Amino acid sequence: MLFKNKISVIFLCFLLVSCQGNKQETQVKDTNFKREVEEGLVLYDATLEQSNADGKTLWRLSTKKATYTDDKKSAILEGITGNLFEKGKIILQVSAKKGEVKNDGKEIFLSEEIIAFDPRNKAEFKSQEVIWKPEENVISMTGKKGIIANNAKLIVTAEKALYNTKTQLLELNKNIFANLRNPSLQLKTEHLYWQIPEDKIIGNTLLNMIRLDNKLVTDKIKSDQVEIDLNTNIAIINGNVEYQSLKPPLQGATSQIIWNFADRKMQSNQATKLLQPEDNMTLTANKVNFNLEENKVYLQEGIYGKAVKNEVEIYADNATWNLDSQEINADGNVYYKQINPDFNLKGIKAYGKLQDKQMTVEGNQANPVTTLIYPQEKE
Repeated sequence: MLFKNKISVIFLCFLLVSCQGNKQETQVKDTNFKREVEEGLVLYDATLEQSNADGKTLWRLSTKKATYTDDKKSAILEGITGNLFEKGKIILQVSAKKGEVKNDGKEIFLSEEIIAFDPRNKAEFKSQEVIWKPEENVISMTGKKGIIANNAKLIVTAEKALYNTKTQLLELNKNIFANLRNPSLQLKTEHLYWQIPEDKIIGNTLLNMIRLDNKLVTDKIKSDQVEIDLNTNIAIINGNVEYQSLKPPLQGATSQIIWNFADRKMQSNQATKLLQPEDNMTLTANKVNFNLEENKVYLQEGIYGKAVKNEVEIYADNATWNLDSQEINADGNVYYKQINPDFNLKGIKAYGKLQDKQMTVEGNQANPVTTLIYPQEKE
C-alpha cells in the first residue's frame, strides 16, 4: 500500500538526516532514536498519504510529528494540515491540532481546533472531533462545544453532523441553530439537511423560525416541516403551521404556507384561520395571500369572519382585509349577521369594520339586499 511505502521513504530520509552532524550530536540522536523506535516509529515534519486500489490519492496529510504503532497500521499525529481527494481533485482542505490514522489509512480521526474547507461549494466546517472514512465518502463530526458550518449565505451550529463528500449533503442533529445572513432568518430544530450545492435546507422535525428586520423580530413560525431555498428566499412550510406577525399583530394557523420571507409575502391554498388578537376577530378561508409589507390579506373561497366581542359574523366568496384600518371589503354571496340588535343581511358586496358593527351591505337590481330584523323581546 502507498501508505506503507510512503512511510518507508520518509523513514529513510529520517535516517540520513540523523547520520549528519558531529559525533556527539549523532550519539545523542542515536540514543533518542533507539528509545523512540522501542516505543514506536516517530517521524517529524512528515507527509503521509493514502491511495485507493486504482492508485488515486485519497488523502495527503502533513504533520509535525507522527508516532506509529508496532504493526505500522496506525499513527498518532500532531499539528496536522492536508487535503482530502476524490478522483484526483481536492474536496476538503483540513487542519487540526491532533489526529490518528487507523486501519492502514482506511479511517482518519482528527481532534481539537479542526477546520475543514470544501473548495467546491465554499463551505467551512469547525468541530472538536472528526472521523473520516474515505472509502465511504462520509465525515462524522461531533463536539461538546458545537459544530459550526457556514458559507456566504448560511451559518449553522449543531452537536452532531454527517457530511457526504460525494453529494455534498450535510446532515445535522441535536440543538440546531441556523441563521440566514440576508435577509435575516433564524431557525431552531433537532434535525436538518443542508444541500449545499443546491442552496437548500430541509427540516423534518418540529422547528421554530424567526424573521428579523434591523435586529427586531417581525414574524414567527412554528411547524413540522420546512424546505428553504437560499437563492430565492422562499420557504415551503408544512404540517401544523402556526404563524405570528408582530407588526401588524396577526396570528394564523394552517397546514401549508409558501413564504417569501424577504418581502413578507405568504400564500396558502389550504384552509387557514387568522386571528386579530386585539379585537378578538377571526377570518377563515380556503385560500389566503398575505402581503405584510402592504398590511393586506386577500382571502378566497369559503370565507367566514367573526368578531367575538360584538357577536358579528360574515360569509363571502372573496375578501380583502386591510390590517391598518381593520376594514374588510367582501364580495360574492355575502351574508352578514349580528346580534343586539338582531338582523341578517344578504347581498353581493360588503365593506366596513366587522368588530365595530359598521358594515355596509350592497346589492344590485338583479340581487337586491335582503334584510331580516329580529325585534328584541321585552323584559
